[in-house]
Amino acid sequence: MKTLKFGAIAFLFLGLVGCSGEVAWKTDKTSGFYEIDLPEHMVASTELNDQATSQFEYVQEEGGELKEHYLIVLLETKEEIATYDLGFEFDAMSYGEIAVQSLEGGLDSYNILTKNPKVESINGMDCVKYEMEGSLGAVDVFYKLGVFEGEKLSIKC
Repeated sequence: MKTLKFGAIAFLFLGLVGCSGEVAWKTDKTSGFYEIDLPEHMVASTELNDQATSQFEYVQEEGGELKEHYLIVLLETKEEIATYDLGFEFDAMSYGEIAVQSLEGGLDSYNILTKNPKVESINGMDCVKYEMEGSLGAVDVFYKLGVFEGEKLSIKC
């Protein structure tokens, strides 16, 4: 595993309303930076985001309705973020707020479900998690976003 001074991981789920029954899980280790557990039915993709370190999708028609689940992992170092000239000291909470604002900008309407996000420790890294819902045209969306900050990334979510 490669050591990084910072990593921000964004987990974006589009159209994920809920899962019923038992879900089988698999571990993906292909990034070289972290490990991530994800539902077994999700398959690797390369077409979701050209800046993603990892990306997975599940697209299935169920009962005449299209179900789409996406997972995108974005990774940035502190050095990369410092070049953005944000005007404030960066941490998991401030970067999470910026990420949520970015997601809001792509939606026609939205509701942030996580009213008071908190920094917690997951696998030795600071993490802030958010949930939000909204719409883009006639499509309802649900986002679950996690921003992780750490010296070394080894994620299991």
